[in-house]
Amino acid sequence: MTKIVRKFLIATHGNLATGVKSTLDIIIGQTENVFLIEAYVNENRGIESDLAALLKTLARNDELIIFTDLLGGSITNQAVRFTQGRNVHIVSGFNLALLIEVLMADTSTPAEEVIESAIQNAKEQIVYVTKMMTSNQNENNND
Repeated sequence: MTKIVRKFLIATHGNLATGVKSTLDIIIGQTENVFLIEAYVNENRGIESDLAALLKTLARNDELIIFTDLLGGSITNQAVRFTQGRNVHIVSGFNLALLIEVLMADTSTPAEEVIESAIQNAKEQIVYVTKMMTSNQNENNND
């Protein structure tokens, strides 16, 4: 059985991808197979040519997980258009918790399973902390 190589692309508007990758490197260390595309930074250029170049490097058994910044945004729309029919998974609206979980997952676990689980866990990381602290303080005062 041929080993699956899982590759990752962080594709964003502006320089968000570089900042996210820098943070990932601090938290989980340097990771292989993580590519970045930052759209509309130079000459108002989209992602088409960079995405096409990356797709050409994929081997038959490679799978690519693309993280985009906004559902319905041009980056996500272009990713969908250029990757149909390939071994590609697109996740839009990522956060750091999601990226860490997916990047660190064992490749023996199917990508669909990894992504679904990571999305659920990432949603739990989005918390209105001030309100939570206020609620906890009020509960403690009522005890």
